[in-house]
Amino acid sequence: MPDDTTGDVGGHVDGHGTRMTGMAALVTGAGSAGDFLGTGAAAALLLAAQGATVGILDISAERAEHTRKRIEGSGGRAVALTADITDEESARTAVDEFAVRAGRLDVVVNNAGTTGEGDVMRTSREGWDRVFALNVTAAMQVARAAHPHLVRSGGGSVINISSIAALRGFGSGAYGASKGALQSLTIDLAYSWGPDRIRVNCLVPGHLHTPVGDHGGAEGRRMRGAANLLGLEGTAWDLAWAVLFLAGAESRWITGAVVPVDAGTTTATVLGMLPRMGEAQGTRKGGHR
Repeated sequence: MPDDTTGDVGGHVDGHGTRMTGMAALVTGAGSAGDFLGTGAAAALLLAAQGATVGILDISAERAEHTRKRIEGSGGRAVALTADITDEESARTAVDEFAVRAGRLDVVVNNAGTTGEGDVMRTSREGWDRVFALNVTAAMQVARAAHPHLVRSGGGSVINISSIAALRGFGSGAYGASKGALQSLTIDLAYSWGPDRIRVNCLVPGHLHTPVGDHGGAEGRRMRGAANLLGLEGTAWDLAWAVLFLAGAESRWITGAVVPVDAGTTTATVLGMLPRMGEAQGTRKGGHR
């Protein structure tokens, strides 16, 4: 597929350029294990292909190193970092190390996250706390550790990765609640850090074909494609391009924004989508077109 995450950087569009030349970007949860990339690895690859020095921060040293090798194999610059960012000291140490090695810090992408155990009736208290620790608290700790480095660089961009589970019911329990909290944190940080010329925005991805979201085989992929206004399944590159925009100078006057990257999924009602999904199955159903 021309837009898959197993091909060239950028997927459906050539990702190489100079928009991030001279900048340093840190991406959490950017490790990878193979050619099928998640959103963190895709964002790291695209930022590097655009000239940034990229910090690949992951709890797995092996996964972080895999992404680093892929970036450097295509001529980019990357630093692999290993830390449990739910621990505040570990998060701060990793952020400081990258800023020193890169010589500056301009962009932070809070991508690391976990899905949890399901709806609230199936979620243990320990599971609930674990999801919030990574999806919200760790993002705050990484951003807070990055703040003085961003200030020294003259400002910068913090990009938090949420989910449409924060906006629509999926029975996701702690996951949806934590992603909603991350959106609120985004707005508060944008307010607090605006005078420092630090922009803080949030991307809200929809149903993507990624290692985390790849459920149901071929039928799952068809359903993901049908469940949006464009009739196209999204990939990690679609989110990565939005990250690149919010990281660069083109978005210098955008902060406090919560931006869906979901092919319009959250703008439609269930009843409105049923006819289109029926047509995708080859069965025309009644309803407005």
